[in-house]
Order: sequence, then structure tokens, then C-alpha cells
Amino acid sequence: MINENHKKFPEKPLLQVEIGNYMQATGPDRVVKNKWLWRGMNQLGIQVINVAEDDIGEIISQGMDYQNSDRFISANLLSKESGMPLLKPYVIKSISLPGNPRKFRLGFIGLSSRNSYIPTDEAGYVWADPLVSARKWLPELRQQCDFVIALACMPAKDAVQLAVDTSNIDIILTGFKHQGSGLPATINKSSLIYAEDEGRILGELRFLVRNGEGDVKPLNHILTRNVPDDPEMAAFIVRAKEEISSRQNEIAKGNGIGSARAETITVSNYIGSQSCAQCHQAAFDAWAKSKHAHAIDILKKEKKEFDSSCVVCHVTGAGQAGGFTDLYKTPQMANVQCEACHGPGREHSLKAPAVKMAKTGPEYCLGCHTKGNSPEFEFVSYWEKIKH
Repeated sequence: MINENHKKFPEKPLLQVEIGNYMQATGPDRVVKNKWLWRGMNQLGIQVINVAEDDIGEIISQGMDYQNSDRFISANLLSKESGMPLLKPYVIKSISLPGNPRKFRLGFIGLSSRNSYIPTDEAGYVWADPLVSARKWLPELRQQCDFVIALACMPAKDAVQLAVDTSNIDIILTGFKHQGSGLPATINKSSLIYAEDEGRILGELRFLVRNGEGDVKPLNHILTRNVPDDPEMAAFIVRAKEEISSRQNEIAKGNGIGSARAETITVSNYIGSQSCAQCHQAAFDAWAKSKHAHAIDILKKEKKEFDSSCVVCHVTGAGQAGGFTDLYKTPQMANVQCEACHGPGREHSLKAPAVKMAKTGPEYCLGCHTKGNSPEFEFVSYWEKIKH
């Protein structure tokens, strides 16, 4: 969609950026996924890329010339040897409009928080405090730019603290792993714009130029199935899915992609929805008519039934002892069954009513029905479809 809009309005300059954690850091199938992710980012023409925790290892393993690139930035990813940024801490891009002699200088600084504190010294790099790094590099960048934009891959609280601690950032583009987006906010001269993960919501900053001055309007485009795909990118995605799905299938046949504990367990704590039906027939019937009962079919249609990052929300007990491993080893645990929401049921089945199943509520649904995964999700209407 981005490329198609650019073709329609070539007089409007387009600059695409990535805030970080775009690579897949978990699952044995990540190598082939990351290869296609990088190809896709190149095809889209993304020009500025903040390198975050999940990205640097893959960038190094793929042999990219990250240190001499004007695309990769990070102010707080440091060389262990020198203590200086491993990449360029910031980059400046100039844009201009047809008929307007002025060039607007956009300065991008890359900042990232970590989700893991496993030492990285042996890999040759360390992570500094992003707030400390911001204070170090921002004054220098501010002198060279009309707009300073922080690509901040960090939890919302850290992004807010970044705005509180500094007064020379115009825009903070922020988001973090599976963190929902929020409304734009202004703190201490900085506009905080939240981005959704996994590319299901396209964030746009629209610079409006009036009388030689620029103003910024943030927009979010929710990419539902009603939004038409760019034909060129759609064809690219088909090729990517075919290779990724084939490799994931091979991995599942050989080593599995779930928890190793699930293969060594002798008696599973999960009993499956068919067992629940013996005492809870009405609830079972309601479940059987719902999309939860056929959740794995959604992934099969998309060729993602062996995708380690997707199956978690379409099966029961993924990664748990006795839960779903993959469709070859534990097909009985496919789909979102009773125990996906209420927890393992063996003890309850043996000692009911003394041992009760876990109660659940709207907040539990949001673990999978995020704004990115289910932009139309609204608990009351969804509950009517599965009420029991």
C-alpha cells in the first residue's frame, strides 16, 4: 500500500522508517523468516532502521555491512572494545517539495530498551542505558536538524521518561514487543506517537508545510483485509510464505518447534475438550460451533500452521508440559480448546468439584486478541458468539 500511494502521488516525498525489533528472535524457523523479512524491507524501500535487541544478532549472522550503512542506527548499542556506538547513533535525511527551494532536515536517533539481560559481551557489543545515550547525542543532532525524531523501541513508560528527561526531541516514535498502541500525547515539547507491532497498523506522519513552516499530523491506518494489497508486494508475500511454510514443516517433522518438555512428559495435565464434554455438554456444544474450535484452520489457510510465533494463539498449551508441540506430535492439542482459557484439566476431572478450573475474563482474551491480531475485537459482541 505504501508503494502504491507513492506511485499515485510522486510529488509528495516519502520516507519509510522502522523503530526496531523487526527480526524474529525466537524459534528454529527464524532464519528463513528473517531472510524474507529483510528482502521485504528492501523491496519496500525502508530507509532508516533502528537496530534493537532482536535485530543485531541476525544482522551480524546475515553478513550485512551494518557499520558503514546509512540505514542502520542505534545510539545505545555499543562496541565492547571501544565503548562507542557500534552503528551510527543517528542519521539525517533531507526532503524537499517540488516548487519549494527549502530542504527540511529530519534527524533520526535510534534508542532501544532490552527485554532480556543475558550478557552479549562475547558477541562484541553491549547495551547502554538508552536515556543516558539520548542525553549524550541529542544536543549534537539538534544543531543539524529542523526536526529530531527518536525511533524508540521501548516500553511506553520508558518513552514517557525519555520525553520528560529531554527537551530537544520533536517526535518520539515508540513501540515495543506486543505492546498495544496508545493515543498520541505531548510531553515536554515531544509528541509521542505509538506504533503497533507486526505491521498490522501502518503509522504515518504527515508533514504539512505552510508559509515555509512544517506541522506534523500523525495517522494510523489499520490494515484489515478490506485494505487492498499492492500487487507486487502480494506476489512477493506468496513466494515468501511458500518457502517459509515448507521449511517450518521440515523442522516440525524432524525436531518439533514446541517445548521439549512436552515430548518427555508421560501423562499430560491436558485432557482435551472431548473429555470436558462428558460433564459439560452444553459448554462443549457452544465451543464446537465457535471459531475457537477451528482456530488452526486459519493458520493452515495462511500456511502458518507450523509457525512458532503464530501457533501459540491457535492451539492449547503451546510450550507447556503436556501441551501442544506441533501437528505431527500433538494434533489432539490443536485449536483453542477449553483448557486454553481455563488451564489444564486433569486434576479437575479426577477430583471435581474439589479442584476447580481457573476462571477467566475479558483481560485474558487480550493476550491473543490484540489490536494488531484482532483490530475489530470487542469483548461483549465476541463473548456472545462463545458464551457458555
